[in-house]
Amino acid sequence: MEKEHFEFTEEEIPYSILEKFGLTQEMIEDLPDKSYHDILRGNRSPVLPVTVKDADGTVVSARARIRIVTG
Repeated sequence: MEKEHFEFTEEEIPYSILEKFGLTQEMIEDLPDKSYHDILRGNRSPVLPVTVKDADGTVVSARARIRIVTG
């Protein structure tokens, strides 16, 4: 069986940034293997619940997909 190719390593997932949107490391690691591997391949995640607080202190909840990119 061929080894899977990933664009990113587990250590490159920016958990400190994701936590600003309410996405914890545990939440990401608990995704189904296919979804977790898609993220490591640089593909979009499934729709995830995100929560942020705007400048006025209002909490905004939404659903979004994430994708890791290099800048």
